[in-house]
Amino acid sequence: MDRGIGAKQKILDAARDLFAERGIEDASLREIARSAGQGNTRAVQYHFEDRNGLLAAVLDPYHRRVDERRSALLDEIERQPNVAIRDAAGALVRPAAAMLEVEGGREYLRIAAEISREPARFPAPGVRRANELKRWRALATRLMSDDTASLHRRYAAVQFCHSELSRRATTRRRADHRLFVSDLVDLTTGILTAPVSDETKRFLAERDGKASESRS
Repeated sequence: MDRGIGAKQKILDAARDLFAERGIEDASLREIARSAGQGNTRAVQYHFEDRNGLLAAVLDPYHRRVDERRSALLDEIERQPNVAIRDAAGALVRPAAAMLEVEGGREYLRIAAEISREPARFPAPGVRRANELKRWRALATRLMSDDTASLHRRYAAVQFCHSELSRRATTRRRADHRLFVSDLVDLTTGILTAPVSDETKRFLAERDGKASESRS
């Protein structure tokens, strides 16, 4: 039993590192098994069935940490009488940024950034994760300008957050991330609050008009 648990964890560690370094779909299951020291190259399928099962198992412990932190932050924000949109930006950035200081967290952030670029290609998040992101989206929407409602600013903020954290995760290790995290919160706030220009409003009106004509 102990040998089985040890082999499974070695596969998870090898997969995490190779997914981060090579990309989720470019690291072969055979290569992962070899890197984990498994003589049987089908060991991955034995423990996790397929690539999606392995990916979910790699991400799950980090997702849970991020979700727990985000849930606590959202609970705290919701108790405040006056909430600023920077608080919402912080609830997006800070829980994920904490993974910079967790073992394996830097690799997790690189994998998460790849998923955020093309979420439809990868397994759907767990129920709790979906709920925490839904709570965050609802908070951000409440605090954002009505003009930005149809511009996917929240999605852009999520992508930007993951991209910057992934970039940070690939650089040399630093003892202090406070300046980086605070600046990232500022930048994410800027995405959520950037004014909508008259030009963009005009294009939105044209798009909405064409969509209305096609439905009639």
